[in-house]
Amino acid sequence: AEISAVPYHFVGDLDLSEGSTAGEFAAQADAVIAAILGRGRVPIVTGGTGLYARAAVSELGFPAPVSTEHRAESERIVNLGLAEAVTRLTQLDPEAAERIDKRNPRRVSRALELALGGVSSDRPSDRLWDGSTRRPTQLYSLVRPTSVVDERIARRVERELRDGLVEEIRAVLGRTDRHRSVDQIIGVREVLALDAGELRPDALPAALAARTRKLARRQRTWLKRQPNLVEIHLDQASPEGAVETIVGRWRERAL
Repeated sequence: AEISAVPYHFVGDLDLSEGSTAGEFAAQADAVIAAILGRGRVPIVTGGTGLYARAAVSELGFPAPVSTEHRAESERIVNLGLAEAVTRLTQLDPEAAERIDKRNPRRVSRALELALGGVSSDRPSDRLWDGSTRRPTQLYSLVRPTSVVDERIARRVERELRDGLVEEIRAVLGRTDRHRSVDQIIGVREVLALDAGELRPDALPAALAARTRKLARRQRTWLKRQPNLVEIHLDQASPEGAVETIVGRWRERAL
């Protein structure tokens, strides 16, 4: 119902067998934003991780796409074992190996495929926090007290479980061709532990909520570092209440 109300982009656009990088997404998002503006409409970029949201509106200097051969070789090495992949990355690009999350197969694979191609790591740290954007852009953050966010997360987890989250994830795990980034989705690790007898069913909601709270904290930390950010404090109010404020400020600047 929500998707049918207005045009959406990058919602359900990848199959479970497909992966994506921030650099690839940046180019695709820029093209979509340009097309929306070309139709005389206003694009609204929302959701996602901080890096992907930033990449959609800013030129972060990602390297050119790597060859399919280097990507396939990187994935082959990671599939053989994460420790072996980290060792190979350390040999090729010690700086990247020192910086990335070595427990994250997706990030190790991305850094390794760049290193195999002789390309320096694609973390554009010098541009992440300078506030630059490709086009005039307004950045808003909807803010709630941590206690309110935590309570809403708990309700969200309850709703997801009622709506069949466990069954949906089990169906995903049945896909032998799924991309490894799928396993980073909140809920996959917990359902695997549940089915292995390592997590009690009654402990599942708390486990899901804990990981979601951790993600929310990272998002808040990221947003606070963004220049020119306008915070809109909602407390317990519905987010719809912020629409008038955002549209009003946008019109002021547009005029």
